[in-house]
Amino acid sequence: MTNAFGCGHWAYQYLIITYSFDFQNCAPINNTFPRNSSNNSDCEILSRNDYPFDEICKTWQAKNGETVEGNLQSQNEQLTLNADSEEKLADGWQDYDARTIQFHCDTKSRNTFLSQRGLYYVIYNFVKAEEEFGCIDSITLSAPGDYRFLDNVIPLVDRWDGPISIALYAPGYDFYTTLDAIAYLRNCGPERIKKVVTFHILFEQAHTPKPRKNGTILLDSYDDSYNCSLLPPWQTVTDEEMYKSQNELLYPINVARNVAKLAAQTYFIFPSDIELYPTRNFVKLFLQLVNENQELFEEDSRNVFVLPIFEVLENQTVPETKSELLGMLKKKTAIIFHESVCVECHRVVSSEEWVNTPETEGLSVFSVGKRSGRYVVWEPFYVCTQKDPLWDERMTWEGQSNKMVQAYTMCVMDYDFHVLDNAFLIHKPGVKKKKVQMVKYNDIVKNSSKLIKNIAIELQDLYGYNSNCNTSHPPKPKRKKKPATVKLVKTKPKTKL
Repeated sequence: MTNAFGCGHWAYQYLIITYSFDFQNCAPINNTFPRNSSNNSDCEILSRNDYPFDEICKTWQAKNGETVEGNLQSQNEQLTLNADSEEKLADGWQDYDARTIQFHCDTKSRNTFLSQRGLYYVIYNFVKAEEEFGCIDSITLSAPGDYRFLDNVIPLVDRWDGPISIALYAPGYDFYTTLDAIAYLRNCGPERIKKVVTFHILFEQAHTPKPRKNGTILLDSYDDSYNCSLLPPWQTVTDEEMYKSQNELLYPINVARNVAKLAAQTYFIFPSDIELYPTRNFVKLFLQLVNENQELFEEDSRNVFVLPIFEVLENQTVPETKSELLGMLKKKTAIIFHESVCVECHRVVSSEEWVNTPETEGLSVFSVGKRSGRYVVWEPFYVCTQKDPLWDERMTWEGQSNKMVQAYTMCVMDYDFHVLDNAFLIHKPGVKKKKVQMVKYNDIVKNSSKLIKNIAIELQDLYGYNSNCNTSHPPKPKRKKKPATVKLVKTKPKTKL
């Protein structure tokens, strides 16, 4: 079902078919979002608490020169936004002029369903957020993980002003520990977790969980209750006790990344990692940037919008503003992410200028570049859309460089990376000096490096060869050895006695 904006300056105006008013002539506008009709009487005004959004009046549509396309879905498939969502949406999409944005996106079903993805079963929307979002309502933060990292959901919901989609790897009996961890968050954590966070579960077909109770199927196994006097599961179960560890399974991080992204209801996605904390009020600021730079968001554009990433010392708090961050960088209590591990992987275009430019109002593009030259191994975190490339699911967390193939794909597709000026990411406090997994999983890392090179050849066949793109730093040319020189030492002739 294609979403449409219309009828007055509110971003979405009322799901007409769910009411008994006389709206037989209402139908969706195909992929266009006009926002500047000044006459609200063009449409029947319903209660703002109802806040429907998929349909607008054909009368209003005719006045704006649009055409009717598409069929109405059944009434019980329509979504209704609450008043809080309306206020948030109105703030983000305010002040549009007469132009329209051609976002070709669909409002996705939020039904819980089981699907196969390669060798994995995926339960989409297993535990759903209470709030619902149309495809242009907001920006979804998507992230992979397992239950050990779910403590990060608490600071995430505190800082992210939009929906969150999390895909959790949970093979065998880790499945039930994961469900308990979700129940802890929803019942003992901030109320906002229930409102905006949706959880998806995945596991190998060969490691499908066994039903906990006789006659209970997995799809009905979640119990949304928890004794909050107990500790959360991630504090009581050790890594060695996990089913994953006991069976020496590899974490399919890119399968989880793709599941979290594809399940998001919104057109704009911020594919992040669960331990990365974003700037506050980002969604509202970014939607305003969209409004002011619509040419960057045309259907055939290849643009993504990068948030620079930093890490802070373990005893430090996460900076709230760029001004705070710049102060911490000067004091050396904050550094570029993985500065001691792979600084080239996370240094943004014009990073030196970025850290020397004071904070300004709003959000703008600071610099634009390609993933080539100095940035040939760059693995940026960015806002994208549902149409942009996914991650290669042959890569695992243990094999490292799991984002490298996707970044290479975007290079050969000639994407532009727009670095944002006043937005950033902070990793969970604590600076990593080295990657212990490089030693622990040395053989897997070597095999992954070989696999990446083979995948790069596949991508060249698919998209064409681009000499500016690489999956690693090109080897430095070996210096030719200079021929050895013989130093002649003059000696005095022997004196005859």
